[in-house]
Amino acid sequence: MNNRAFRLKCVALGLPAFCGFLLFYILPFGKSVYYSFINNTFQRQFVFFDNYISVLNNQYYQLALKNTFVFSVTAVACALLLALVLSIGLIGLSRRLAFLRNILILPMILPTACTIFIWHLVFRSDSYFYFLKYASFGKDFFETLPLYMLYLWKNTGINVILLTAAIARIPADVYEAAALDGASGFKRHRAVTFPLIVPSAIFVMVLSFVNALKSFKESYLFFRTDYPPDAAYTVQYYMNNHFRKLNYQNLTAGVNIFTVLIVAILLFVYVMENKYNESIY
Repeated sequence: MNNRAFRLKCVALGLPAFCGFLLFYILPFGKSVYYSFINNTFQRQFVFFDNYISVLNNQYYQLALKNTFVFSVTAVACALLLALVLSIGLIGLSRRLAFLRNILILPMILPTACTIFIWHLVFRSDSYFYFLKYASFGKDFFETLPLYMLYLWKNTGINVILLTAAIARIPADVYEAAALDGASGFKRHRAVTFPLIVPSAIFVMVLSFVNALKSFKESYLFFRTDYPPDAAYTVQYYMNNHFRKLNYQNLTAGVNIFTVLIVAILLFVYVMENKYNESIY
């Protein structure tokens, strides 16, 4: 097969996916940009950036934006640290027990509606965790604790699998050389393991961040309301409530602001990863 035929075949195979992406992602997003610049969906008069100013000055959107990023950063950091510790501890065990991967991936494939019932029992008023509401951690900590627990329980397994695979690719002779130089225990992981798995760790971090932004379903099913406690009120609640009110202009303005922030964060991570790779190689 010559190069031209191969390129045509690749285009033909990729065209359905591209059309689907264009139809279900690009066009709706372009429509949302249009809605964000009109006063409402009936009169459709251009108001330029009035909707964006209104959304940015909205105290509930400010609260939702703050809570979303606090939850995302904290949850991702905890998930990455926990997965890294478990990966280092289970690297030898995972080579002998193939079913361990199935156990780790199980929380992600289980239906959320089924697992929420168990977590309701864990955090009910007569449970062991309920005392945290009156502990020194504060009420806000107790109200958001179920969300962190749900997130870690659901996403830690896949992170462990990815990091374990990255650690397993490190040649054994690198560890032997580090041991000959006197590195052992934590020093060996700090000098060998951590630097060599940075690209994989960044991928896991980005994946965890995206999954943190998709935790609305778990939160909505757990609190069973459109208006959860203030500490758990995220951008997804703001969007959902404005969608119910048919307030598309504020909804789309909030979506576009949030999208710009997310893209900026991901670009920053991408630039930092490239700089790290250049410094290594």
